Amino acid sequence: MNENVEGVVSVEMSELTLDLSDQELISLKKKWEKTWESSDLKSSVNKMQDENEKYWKGEQFDDENPKRPLADNIIFEAVETFLPILTRQKPEPIVEANNTKDGNSLAYKVQKMLVYQSDRLRMKLKIQKLTRFWMLYLLGVVKVGWNELENDIELVVLRPQKLILDPEATIDDGVYRGEYIGEYRKDFAKDLIKRFPKKEKYIRDLVNDKLGTHVQYIEWWTNEYVFWTLKDEVLLKAKNPHWNYDGKEKTVDEYGNELEIEKKGNNRFSTPKKPYIFLTVYDLNLGPFDSTSIIQQNLALQDLINKRLKQIDKNADNTNGGLLISGDHFDKEQAAQVAEGLRSGKPAWVPKGRVGDAINRTIAPPLPNFIYQSLQDYRGELRNIFGVRGASPQGILNEETVRGKILIKGQDGDRATTITAYIEQIADEIYNWMVQLM
Repeated sequence: MNENVEGVVSVEMSELTLDLSDQELISLKKKWEKTWESSDLKSSVNKMQDENEKYWKGEQFDDENPKRPLADNIIFEAVETFLPILTRQKPEPIVEANNTKDGNSLAYKVQKMLVYQSDRLRMKLKIQKLTRFWMLYLLGVVKVGWNELENDIELVVLRPQKLILDPEATIDDGVYRGEYIGEYRKDFAKDLIKRFPKKEKYIRDLVNDKLGTHVQYIEWWTNEYVFWTLKDEVLLKAKNPHWNYDGKEKTVDEYGNELEIEKKGNNRFSTPKKPYIFLTVYDLNLGPFDSTSIIQQNLALQDLINKRLKQIDKNADNTNGGLLISGDHFDKEQAAQVAEGLRSGKPAWVPKGRVGDAINRTIAPPLPNFIYQSLQDYRGELRNIFGVRGASPQGILNEETVRGKILIKGQDGDRATTITAYIEQIADEIYNWMVQLM
């Protein structure tokens, strides 16, 4: 999209309100889906996501052995070395209040509650998973909500592929600046009926009364509203359930007369929000994803590492040598028997003449030293880009001085500190949501 054009620059869409009919909501939902599915952003991001995931898993392209390719998977090593560095510090909540006895007591109680919730929800592990998804999929997403079964706060790390986003949206400090978010969700039909009892007949007809069937539907969010759709059916629509709206409260006056007074909703946030928190670092405000990733920047280096490894492997195989067997001393059948015997360590008998004239073993010349050295250089540079060279013994092996080793570790720390600042903002926002939901 041209950033410097006046006028309408997106598909024309209605504003979501609860006054919209189910038919109008379905029409709006279809426009949102089409806008996302047909966007250039989605197709380009999906391609990068698939590449990153395959390289992380070691499923790298190999003509000779496509099922189990020979790969020196430094990308996996670097990602899994970087993760504990980025998430080493446990995110602790800091709560401040008026410096009074009541204020300090309230702050202490809130802080204890947040520490308890972070332990119960295994928040550190979830942030580590969120960060891994960010590195692989160019976006980390965590959803905050309320678990009806446990009657408590819920924290879920989502695969970004499960979301329908506005291609023109941006993300600032973990906050999504877009009108809507759609999330693909999946439940058993029986559980879906419990959530949406008014749509029981529709759901039963959809699964032919087989209530153990998994059904996938979409949950749609704006700041003010949420609604759920299943194909061309609206299952339910409601105001944002995580916002305490202003209302009226019944009371009595000093004479015992019933009164109705205005009650202001108590909220941590100044306005309603969608319950999603996002991690992006390398974005250019061109959409709700990073424009590149650490893994993307290292794909070419990983290919070179694999190429050099294959060269060394082939040369190593060739050092066993091939066999040249003379036709003057053996026929084809005898030559095959001699070759098989020599491979298994058995002696060969030459009836006449010099053995060297009958059997000759060839040995491949050794590779030049720069082949192995270039492999080491590529490995080191990949670790440098990730910022983990000083975190592994192999990364600092070539550094002969103590000062050199210290400098490398310091450079790694600078890279980690930059990204950790973004992760800390995610933790802060999660704690804010905990206060809002409690």
